[in-house]
Amino acid sequence: MTAVADVSGVGPTLERALNSKGFKTAEALAKAKPEDMLGIPRVGIARATKLIAAAKAVAGAKPKAAARAPARGSSTQKPAAKQSAVRRATAKSNAAANKAEAERKATEERLAAERVAAEAKAKKKAKAKAKAEKAAKKKSEMEAAFSKAKEKVKEKSKKGKKDKKPKKDNKKKDAKKKSDKKSGKTSKKKSGKKSNKKKAKK
Repeated sequence: MTAVADVSGVGPTLERALNSKGFKTAEALAKAKPEDMLGIPRVGIARATKLIAAAKAVAGAKPKAAARAPARGSSTQKPAAKQSAVRRATAKSNAAANKAEAERKATEERLAAERVAAEAKAKKKAKAKAKAEKAAKKKSEMEAAFSKAKEKVKEKSKKGKKDKKPKKDNKKKDAKKKSDKKSGKTSKKKSGKKSNKKKAKK
């Protein structure tokens, strides 16, 4: 078992915080998920990912070092060899953490791009809908105005026809009166001429 303090990036304060959460060894930390470490102060998803990667590197490096020790005829590693293994483990953990960070950033950028595209699409759709509604409203108003104008023309036409009938009747009456007057005058003239002729004969 490897102490959690051997993991790159773990200081005394973080070690105590990790121990309180149950991560007392590098192996335990290596099995954790970034979400399991969110309750620890000053540890976010990015840092948790780096710590887990470092713990995996340390946990994976230790057994290999132990396996090489018997071949050299010693039960313990030399300080130089141990430092070299730690450096390799640290480099490996940093590479894994950088890769995880790059993947996280790529995912965030992709999601942001998708969100922007979706918002633009929704905005375009809403604009098209508003335009269609405006056009439909305008068309409805124009139809209503046209229908109203048509009704007015009809009413005016009906009224005109009603007004024309009395005028025609009045014209007929006037014409009849005039004709009656003329016929009366002519009949008076004729009767006057006849009486004058009778007087002349006498």
